[in-house]
Amino acid sequence: MKYLIYVKDRTSGPVPPDPIALNRSVREWVGARLQDGTMDCAYYVLPKMGLCIINADSHETLLTLLRAWPSFAFQEFEIHMLADVRHGIDNNFERLTREGPKAQAEENAA
Repeated sequence: MKYLIYVKDRTSGPVPPDPIALNRSVREWVGARLQDGTMDCAYYVLPKMGLCIINADSHETLLTLLRAWPSFAFQEFEIHMLADVRHGIDNNFERLTREGPKAQAEENAA
């Protein structure tokens, strides 16, 4: 499963004791996740947010992975599940094909 994750600093909460060391730790951790394929990509979104696409085989695996994020205690995560766009388009086509004539007939009968 793929998840789009937005990462933002918490607006209120604990302040990291050593922001410079935390920055380097996050850099190393994200780099390792990109290297091992756990993350497809990671970007900085100007002015103060990041995003990444994470691969995880379950919601529980994702939870465990996010809790391992070095700055977990200082950031919040907005999570969106992703589906293959071709599947979404084809599945919508199947739905429209199935429901289209029926809906049209009901509309004409009314």
